[in-house]
Amino acid sequence: MEEDLDSFRPYLTLLARGQIPAAMQARLDASDIVQETLLEAFRKRDQYRGASDPKQMAGWLRQLLSCNLIDALRAQRRESRDVDREQSIVKSVDESSMGLEHLLTIDQSTPSQIVERRYRALEVAQAIEELPEQQRDAIMYRYFQKSSLEQIAAQMEKSKPAVAGLLKRGLESLRSRLRGADV
Repeated sequence: MEEDLDSFRPYLTLLARGQIPAAMQARLDASDIVQETLLEAFRKRDQYRGASDPKQMAGWLRQLLSCNLIDALRAQRRESRDVDREQSIVKSVDESSMGLEHLLTIDQSTPSQIVERRYRALEVAQAIEELPEQQRDAIMYRYFQKSSLEQIAAQMEKSKPAVAGLLKRGLESLRSRLRGADV
């Protein structure tokens, strides 16, 4: 199971990065939260009731990640418990996961096709993780947080043309990597 869990690392990292506000990214590292999530999953492996289906495993890991993100953000903010914000994070992680799958959108309905799409989502997450940091961040803001070019430019402290260039190069590199992986 340990080896299986580690294959979800890029996927979870991508989801976590999409939920950490830009203002907190210097203090809160997505990879730390993912590591904590995978460690927790390993410790609780006997509680996992799903099959070996990657879809079920991804769902279970997303739930653990959501809880860990809520805890980490709460610790950073030192605010009283905000149930609405917690529910928003859970929903947002699930939506980010769906956003990743929409990069692979193909009208597939058979169980084997769904499993194949989940495996490809993991490959896409790995490819995004391998992009240069600024390209990866621009893609995350644009396609997972649905930010406008203006918002991304403000968050990254760059001009709109610079952000457009990062997105263009990042997507080209992503397509190239994925073609090489036969995704």
